[in-house]
Amino acid sequence: MKKRRKKVKSKKSLPEHDHYLIRIKQGERLYKFYYFRPMAGRHYHFEYRILTKEKIHGMLEMVSYNFKIENGVPQKSSITKVPKISKEQLEEIVQNVMRKTNTAPDEFEELDLSGFSTIDEQIEFLKRRDRVDTMYIM
Repeated sequence: MKKRRKKVKSKKSLPEHDHYLIRIKQGERLYKFYYFRPMAGRHYHFEYRILTKEKIHGMLEMVSYNFKIENGVPQKSSITKVPKISKEQLEEIVQNVMRKTNTAPDEFEELDLSGFSTIDEQIEFLKRRDRVDTMYIM
């Protein structure tokens, strides 16, 4: 009698424990990053961030999360990942966040990375803007 192997599901890390919030596969590129910095959270360096990448077939993947620095330690919380979203849906989400949080123009930053032809150019741009932690680039 042959023993059957049980199918074991590989454990996926929870978004809060995955240091790589967006994994870029061959042929994919970053799309746009959005930073919402409400005046009320400035002393904690609080930001709500939306990061997106463009997949090979043109759809986007999005991750959003709260970011703050507490006692000198960067903290990420309320991480949400959306594996498939259109550019139109993304724009609607950004506009809704701005409206619902009463975000003023000086509390919002958009980095459009879609104009760069390679991921390397995108990363260099982010480094120059001090928007990337190189220990998380793989």
